[in-house]
Amino acid sequence: MSKPTHGALEAELKLRDEFFSTVAHELRNPLNALHLTLAGLVRAQSGPSPMGPDQVVARINRASTQVLRLSKLVDDMLDVSRISSGRFQLQNEEFDAVAVLRDVIERMKDQAEPDQILLTMPPSLILHGDRVRFAQVVSNLLSNAIQYGERKPIGIHLRADADRVRLSVIDRGIGIAAEDQERIFERFEKLGKESPNVRFGLGLWIAREVIGAMHGNVSVSSELGKGSTFTVELPKESVMAPSA
Repeated sequence: MSKPTHGALEAELKLRDEFFSTVAHELRNPLNALHLTLAGLVRAQSGPSPMGPDQVVARINRASTQVLRLSKLVDDMLDVSRISSGRFQLQNEEFDAVAVLRDVIERMKDQAEPDQILLTMPPSLILHGDRVRFAQVVSNLLSNAIQYGERKPIGIHLRADADRVRLSVIDRGIGIAAEDQERIFERFEKLGKESPNVRFGLGLWIAREVIGAMHGNVSVSSELGKGSTFTVELPKESVMAPSA
């Protein structure tokens, strides 16, 4: 095996440094928000006019949201480390993809608008693969659709044809420029650095690696201002007929 060139090493180091800088920024935002929320709660409850129970619950819910954001970032970074070092393993089990989709949507419903997510799927579709990782891919794609979908309807379609199983997550939001549609699946890519609506490239890269390990692929079709469709394809032989 040939050794990396000096230029390749420099590029890798630059990428690593940019990644750590971006991660620090991404971690700082929820940490600051969490600190402000908790400090405000302590200050209010220590004052002459403590907040009512509903206000306290609202503050705690806000803090919980930031904790979940931090947890997601840490999990993503651990996955990057596992995949990059070859320590990433999948668990093979039989599961109902429809049940997984419904569970993910239920867990994420507070992030979306009421009735924003529209489902099209069979009553049951049994897969062989890693249930937890499949749910992770769905969560990553749905999270992006909610974040960049501009509160418009989001479609989730699950279907099987003669030789493939396809999951599509469709939003009608800001869209992705044609020249960026491959780049968003690379590690550490962040589109629109000067915009408040940015794409931080861990979730999509992890999704592609997970689905690739399951002998499938992830692709995107998008147009600026008209939304995006992310499609996961898995080989038909990984699917069993639904049990009675």
